[in-house]
Amino acid sequence: MAETSWWNRGNTQPTQAPARDLPAGVTRSRGELEKLRDDAVASQAREPGDVRMMWCSPDGVASALEAIIHTTRWLLGERDGAPISRTLYDYPDLPVGRIAGHATDAIFEGRWPEVSEWYAGGVKRTLEWATSVDKERPIFE
Repeated sequence: MAETSWWNRGNTQPTQAPARDLPAGVTRSRGELEKLRDDAVASQAREPGDVRMMWCSPDGVASALEAIIHTTRWLLGERDGAPISRTLYDYPDLPVGRIAGHATDAIFEGRWPEVSEWYAGGVKRTLEWATSVDKERPIFE
């Protein structure tokens, strides 16, 4: 799915040069985030069943990959609007926990009805992995 899904139009990527520092709470390195972003971009050309995301139904792969790309670009400072809310924050002062909460709200409480459950799941899993040393990578290598 392209980065201009109907609910995300008007927020072109990238809009700012990547910064050196990462947001508070991010434990993964810039290189790890860039690799995940690049793997998600490369996976968009594959058949949904060939993408190694055990947590995701083949029907949700395109949305989940889009979410992983948006989330990693946001964490890297390559994207202005936060995933899900599209709210603008100063980089690197990003409210990572708040956006993880938005993803949980979209999945379990039906908030953010314009956001698919698979997109929200991709945001949630990417943020969990980015802020932890023991969570599984959203896309397996």
